[in-house]
Amino acid sequence: MLNTPVTPPRVPIIDPRTNLIDRAWYMFFVSLSATAGAYLNDPDVGPSPESLISSYDAALQALAQDVNTQPTIVQTPVGDNPVIDNGLLSTVAEMQKQIEGLQVQPLIDTAAITAAISGSYRAPVTKTTDFTVADNETWLINNKSGSTCTVTLPTASAWVGRELTFKNMQAQLLVSASSDVVPIDSTTAGTAILLAVVGNWATMVSDGTNWVIMQQAANNCLLLE
Repeated sequence: MLNTPVTPPRVPIIDPRTNLIDRAWYMFFVSLSATAGAYLNDPDVGPSPESLISSYDAALQALAQDVNTQPTIVQTPVGDNPVIDNGLLSTVAEMQKQIEGLQVQPLIDTAAITAAISGSYRAPVTKTTDFTVADNETWLINNKSGSTCTVTLPTASAWVGRELTFKNMQAQLLVSASSDVVPIDSTTAGTAILLAVVGNWATMVSDGTNWVIMQQAANNCLLLE
């Protein structure tokens, strides 16, 4: 019988502090050696081969289990003592990699924002005949001569909040092809947009049903041709 119990598998055979065999394992092997020697030297009590094989087999199995379950020993830059890698180092390394990836990426895509803002700007477009407002048009100049200019406005329900501004460069009326324009001084939709005066202008906004004139040149303003 061993004087020292078998060392639990959770105890590393190599002490990480000294890099030498752990004291518990050392005492176990010393006790094992002493017990084996006592049996071999006692003429009256000789160990059977089966008992010796069983004892050594149990010790080897315990040793193998301990070796297989030991964490990896790694050397850190600080000092010369080995440190047990219990998964923390690999986790830290992965976090460091992710942090470095964030550092090289801009938090705000300023180029995309600038492109979006620039894309919202629209240059004035001059019309010389009856026309339909295109999706990318905001500022429109009526320069049709000889008769009233008729404009087909976008469907108000598809452009809620969109703004359109019209200006006259001819002494001709500008009217909508449909009764979808609400005057600045009324709630009833009609077709009138601009007076037959050069320089007359109006800004309208879609409310989802009609185009509501929100700003325009006052009727009593003196507009010079």
